[in-house]
Amino acid sequence: MKLLALDAATTACSVACWSAGVVTARREEIAGGRQAEILMPMVKSAMREAGFEFAMLDGIAVTNGPGSFTGVRIGLATARGLALAAGLPLAGVTTLQALAAAAAADERCGRLILAALDARRDQLYGQFFDDNGDPAGEPFAAAAATIGERLARICRDMRPLLLVGSGASAAARALDEAGHDYRLSASPPYPRADIIAAFIARRGFDKAAGAPVAPLYLREPGVGPTVQQRAGA
Repeated sequence: MKLLALDAATTACSVACWSAGVVTARREEIAGGRQAEILMPMVKSAMREAGFEFAMLDGIAVTNGPGSFTGVRIGLATARGLALAAGLPLAGVTTLQALAAAAAADERCGRLILAALDARRDQLYGQFFDDNGDPAGEPFAAAAATIGERLARICRDMRPLLLVGSGASAAARALDEAGHDYRLSASPPYPRADIIAAFIARRGFDKAAGAPVAPLYLREPGVGPTVQQRAGA
């Protein structure tokens, strides 16, 4: 199987070409709000290095959020346009799934994983996963201070926690106050396209491509958390 994977949902743009379990080319760059400017040149450069033509691909994978509203839209629009033009199936992965999947096996062993993105104003986009990367709760947007309460609802045995993503430091401060054990992952704080490709191939691209790829925003553009989110609901 040959896949093109891309992400533009957070602070970085990432593109990877993946073939039969091997990453054949990868590009990453901190976007700084330039996703629309740099994403397609990165796609072309990675495909040229990998020796890929669109006719050779089996599908395209893309992150669908949460993240920056502009970045999510640019990533999805680019992936949809490429898939439509080439007649290829499109599969989506959330940024939180991609972050959880990036943690090394020795980091995740026996730990619950919290994938967290900085949503500004001391807010997080987050989701809990088990050590296999399967969801242990629904994605949420909430104040960082509520993480300890949310963890207590899904994990009564005080299992140690692994923190991944750009929101890890804010979550760590809340866990310090709650007295809960955690470890900070050494994985990058943004989604990586090579991880996205490997994750979706391992979970089954055909199955993922059968589901609609819709943006996951968790909150409206320019709108803060609701009263329920601030309270940790």
